[in-house]
Amino acid sequence: MDWITINDISKMINTPVPTVRRYIQKHQAFLNTKREGKKILLHPDSVEVLKKIRKWYMIDNLIDTEIDSKLKADGYKLFIDVQSINQELDSSSLDFLKAMFKEQRAINEQLMESNKLLVKELEEIKQSYKESEIKREQRDLALMETLRSIQETKKLVAASEEKKKWWQFWKL
Repeated sequence: MDWITINDISKMINTPVPTVRRYIQKHQAFLNTKREGKKILLHPDSVEVLKKIRKWYMIDNLIDTEIDSKLKADGYKLFIDVQSINQELDSSSLDFLKAMFKEQRAINEQLMESNKLLVKELEEIKQSYKESEIKREQRDLALMETLRSIQETKKLVAASEEKKKWWQFWKL
């Protein structure tokens, strides 16, 4: 199929050329476009999308973000212009990206090492907490045992010291 120029589309959908250019610029992700020099060409499938965009602007009074949302909701495909992306990526930008990835990898490795150290420290803290809990429980048990023995001793002392009558105080 032949690609269509903006002037031809303008006539097809009865819209001024600058408006068609604006639609293409704002909603390019949903339109299958390509460039030939300075010309922008659209695939014939994109004509229906442009008609819907025109209707939503003119009749429904929607704004750009609402139209994009409607296009996504209606299941229209997103197009990515790989040629323009490839032309924008030259060797210096590729070298820059490689350097950035290398730097990011080094940072990630440092973060992984620090995470390992933090996990190790956390395990040590957990272990010391468990040990302190065990020691505290042992101390509490020993304290309770001591209190029980003191109470038993007091009971024995109290039982042995019955009230003696006043005239028998010299007897043991």
